[in-house]
Amino acid sequence: YSTPVLSGSHYHFNSLSHNVRQDYCRAGYNMLSVVDTTKNALVSLRNTLALIPLCAVIPFTGISHCSFSFYSLAVNAYFSYLAWNFYKDPNKQTARELFRFSLVYLPIIFGFLAIGYAFKERTAKDEAKHHVEGKYLADLCPVLPGNANSIGATTCPVTGKGRGE
Repeated sequence: YSTPVLSGSHYHFNSLSHNVRQDYCRAGYNMLSVVDTTKNALVSLRNTLALIPLCAVIPFTGISHCSFSFYSLAVNAYFSYLAWNFYKDPNKQTARELFRFSLVYLPIIFGFLAIGYAFKERTAKDEAKHHVEGKYLADLCPVLPGNANSIGATTCPVTGKGRGE
């Protein structure tokens, strides 16, 4: 859980510090945004690009469904695009765009993580229920000939009609 949070502190703070670097300079702080604006933007780009493989492996830890990798890829690709724009042209507008998206990034990712976890749990319960020996086909189609559940059944559970109607 902590990987996106810890990695997120750099792109969030670096884009924020870029817009207030004059204040840091006046106060005498040797911040990266004051000393080297290109490296400041490069750190943001590096950390947003690192989120792509980090989020891709989260389902392998067992805390989310594999669909989380695909959802997070779209969000991380856009985030990396904003960081790339900040790196190519470190100005107030690109820094502000990256900073604003960094505010909503973690809630989006954690929302996808929660959805993936809920889907994973539901899928696991469904698989366990249907993979009991001999039960899968019976649950899939309860009126199959030879199915123990269909013996004596006179109506189809799907159509509600009797056999032969």
